[in-house]
Amino acid sequence: MSHDVVIVGGGAMGSSTAYHLMKEDPSLSVVVIEKDNTYTHASTVLSDGNVRIQFNLEENIRISQHTMNVLRTFGEDMATARFRPDIGARHQGNLFLSDEAHRESALDGLALQRSLACDVEWLDAPEIEERFPGLELAGIVGGTLGSSDGSVDPGAVLRGYRGKAIELGARYIEDEVVTVSKEHGRVTGVRLRSGSDLAAPTVFVAAGAWSADLVRPLGVDLPVVPVMRTVYVVSTTMDTAGMPSVFLPSGVYALPESDRTWVMAWSRPDDPVGFDFTPAGRHRFTDVIWPELHRNVPAFDSLEVQTSWAGLYDVNTLDGNAIIGEWPTIVGLLLATGFSGHGFQQCPAVGRYLAERILGQTPTLDLSRLGGERILEDQPLYEHEGRLI
Repeated sequence: MSHDVVIVGGGAMGSSTAYHLMKEDPSLSVVVIEKDNTYTHASTVLSDGNVRIQFNLEENIRISQHTMNVLRTFGEDMATARFRPDIGARHQGNLFLSDEAHRESALDGLALQRSLACDVEWLDAPEIEERFPGLELAGIVGGTLGSSDGSVDPGAVLRGYRGKAIELGARYIEDEVVTVSKEHGRVTGVRLRSGSDLAAPTVFVAAGAWSADLVRPLGVDLPVVPVMRTVYVVSTTMDTAGMPSVFLPSGVYALPESDRTWVMAWSRPDDPVGFDFTPAGRHRFTDVIWPELHRNVPAFDSLEVQTSWAGLYDVNTLDGNAIIGEWPTIVGLLLATGFSGHGFQQCPAVGRYLAERILGQTPTLDLSRLGGERILEDQPLYEHEGRLI
C-alpha cells in the first residue's frame, strides 16, 4: 500500500506533524505507526510537562514562543466531536538560580531573551527570598524568572494532537517499524514487524530515543543515546502555593505540584544508558540529589520521597540540541530526535516546521541550523553551560 508520508512514532512529535500535514492538505495519505497505543514507555507521557521560554539559542526561544501561543487555545483548537483536551496549564514561573560562576552566562542569556520580547527578569538573591518567602538560598547570587513559564499535562497534549490528526484524516496503525527502506539514495517506505510493507516517498522518524537504532542500518550515524532519568515525587514542609519551579545551577530541579508536594530530578553524566524503565532507588535521591538541593536551598531540609518513575531522554551527545529536518544524504528521510529532555515542549513548532518542509513550503521559523549538516560536519550548536536541563 502506498502513502504520501509514513510517520514512525505516534508520540507528541509525530502526532503534531501528522496534524499539521492534514490541516494543510487533507488530501494527503498520512499513516502514523505507533508500536504501543497505551504509550506506556513513551517519553511524551513520562515527561514532567514543563514548558519554558528560558533558552539561550534563538531557535529554541522562538520555538517556545510558538508553543506558548499554541497552548493558550489548545483545547479549543484540538477539540473533536468526541474529545476536548484539557491540558491543565499552570504558569507558576521557572526560576533558574545562578551562582557567581554562572552569573555572566545567565545575564547573557537574559539579554537575548529580552531582545526577543520574552517575559524574563533578573532577581538578586535577597529579592528572590523576599518574593518567595521560605525559599532560603545559600551560595546563590540571583536568578532569572520567567513568569509565563509553567507546566501542562503532556498526555492531554498528545491526545489532542492525535485525536485531531485522526479526525482530519490521518491513519494510525499499532505496529512496529523494523526497517526503513531506501533505493538509490532515497527512502521508499517501511517494513513492519507484522510483515507488511508500506511504500512512501517520505518517511519521518519521530521515535525519540529509539530513532538512532532505527536509522543506523541506512548509514545514518546519529550521536543520540537513550538515557534513563528518574523523577521523584517528594513531600516537603515547604508550601507550594505561589512558588515557582526552581532550577539549580547544577541541573537539580524542583517543580511545585500541590499540598507541599514537589517533583524533583537531576540529569547527570552517570545516568544509565539503555531501555530500562526501572526507577533508580530512593537512595539516589537521598545520597545524591538531596544534598545538592539542600546545599543551595536550605529550606528543603525536611522532605520525604513518596514515589518515582523513570523515562528516557534522547540525548544528543554532540551538543544537547535537537536534530530536525531531512537527513542531508537521503532524500525523503526526515528526523526529529536528540532533544535531550526538552522535546515535548517543542512539538508544536517542530511539527509545523516538518510539515512545511514536507509540503515544500517556506518554513514559518527557520530551524535549518538544527538540521543534520552540523552532525556530519561535527559542528555543535550549544546552549551555554547554565542551561543543561
